[in-house]
Amino acid sequence: MGRLILYVLGVALLVAVAVWLANDPGDVHLAWHGWRVDTSVGVLVAAVIVLVAAILFIVKLAGIVGAAMRALAAQRREQRLNRGLTSLGDGFAAVAAGQASAARRLAREAASLLKDNSAVLVLRKEAAALNGNIKGVDAAAREMLERPETELAGLRTLATNALVAGDAVSAADYARRAWARRDTPGWALTLLLDLDISRERWDDALALIGSREARQAFTPAEHAALKSNIYVRVSAAALAHNNTTEAAVAAKRAMSVGGPQSRAAVVAFANAMAAQGKGAKAADAVERAWADQPHADLLVAYRGLVPGETAIAWAQRVEGLAKAAPDHPESRLAVAAAALNAELWGQARNRLSGLTAQHMTPDVRARAARMLAELESRQRGDADAAADWLKVALEFQDASAKKPQAPRTVAELLAG
Repeated sequence: MGRLILYVLGVALLVAVAVWLANDPGDVHLAWHGWRVDTSVGVLVAAVIVLVAAILFIVKLAGIVGAAMRALAAQRREQRLNRGLTSLGDGFAAVAAGQASAARRLAREAASLLKDNSAVLVLRKEAAALNGNIKGVDAAAREMLERPETELAGLRTLATNALVAGDAVSAADYARRAWARRDTPGWALTLLLDLDISRERWDDALALIGSREARQAFTPAEHAALKSNIYVRVSAAALAHNNTTEAAVAAKRAMSVGGPQSRAAVVAFANAMAAQGKGAKAADAVERAWADQPHADLLVAYRGLVPGETAIAWAQRVEGLAKAAPDHPESRLAVAAAALNAELWGQARNRLSGLTAQHMTPDVRARAARMLAELESRQRGDADAAADWLKVALEFQDASAKKPQAPRTVAELLAG
């Protein structure tokens, strides 16, 4: 209703203006650069209205044409994007299928359609890797460094390739660049630790393992074990340079971090104290560790605490040590070995009884068989029986009897 009233009022106003102009048309005179136009006000108004209408029409037409052009361009961009995404998806599928040539072709096609899309860089890298093109992989990875969102992926690729090429320095540089970011990735920490461990840079490894990121990356048990084992290596390195005091301090730290029964830490402490001539101070630590879990390494360390003792004295000391876990195979092997050395044949034979049974581990069976072979040879001079036991020992010789290698990675250090 309101619109109708406005429409009627507008028409009435226009009619009134038209009547007024008809009754009093007036004169208009225009002069411009030698041109002169004489007309009435009504004609001038009509001309202005026509001109405005023409301008509005042209503007409207230009808007329609522009919208059509923009719509066409958007459609072409969408088609290009769809083709690019299709090529990208097909490219990753080709990588998964192991189709090297197709992956390379689709990566080029996706790159031409999607330009600097992050996924294109990843596809180029994967396609290059599938083709064995290490330079292509590195080139794509370096392009990934230019964007924060893909930088870590690029750094990881470059660090891994550097390690494969034997370039530990470059690998460490890439890992440190990743480590410097706020969102520190776990792989950078592990790679840096692996490099420090393999090069026996224990102080650097301790600095890394003491960081907040390291405490978050490992479980509490793993973190404690790593820190303890690193201190053990620090102790061994100090002892190798005759720095017995530093060796003992590092070993104590290893025991405090890994627990008083930590075998490697206790062995390191015993070795350091024995080197200072203070072996008696480490005896309790070895005995507690033996009660918790007997092990041959503990026995070797225990032997070094009292230098120059007789075979009988050693046999008596081992007998006392074994009382903490008398039925454990390691305790029985330890007593048997000491008794054999002291020519206590009956005691040795008694402790070896049953250690070659099927339920025993191959390592225990092999070691017991070797001792039985020595016992038959030394006590009875029975070469045939000794040979039979040696055959058994060879049959069950366990790989664990091989000389342990120095750890070169976090995993190996944890396993040790």
